[in-house]
Amino acid sequence: MAGYDARDAASSFWRPGVARYCLPAAAAFFGVLITVGNLPGLAAQMSDTFGDKRLHLAAYAFLTLLIYASVQRRPGLTALLAVTALGALDEWIQSFFAYRQAELLDLLADISAAGATVISLNIGSAAFGSFRAMTKS
Repeated sequence: MAGYDARDAASSFWRPGVARYCLPAAAAFFGVLITVGNLPGLAAQMSDTFGDKRLHLAAYAFLTLLIYASVQRRPGLTALLAVTALGALDEWIQSFFAYRQAELLDLLADISAAGATVISLNIGSAAFGSFRAMTKS
């Protein structure tokens, strides 16, 4: 009987090779998101140009994609929980800046983006799996 090996559990959780690139990309993107989003004037200018909620939807959909792609077991749930936590962290950080404010609607936009992205990726994954099964026979 083999003993429990934490390295095996961790390696089976992450998607080999993909996580090595996607997780650092997600961390770097989130760092840029926090930095740019809290520069005086720039966040307001970007919000005026593109729309605040559109920016949230696009940014957090991209983060969800990167996290989803990195996870092998339960990627949808993991990505949804991680992006919810990152969105809450983003809003919490904003609460420390006098020229920014934390908004529940922004967090809800982040969670909505994650949910829509997870649903889309699950549908796409299922469709791709069905297509591969049909072409193999």
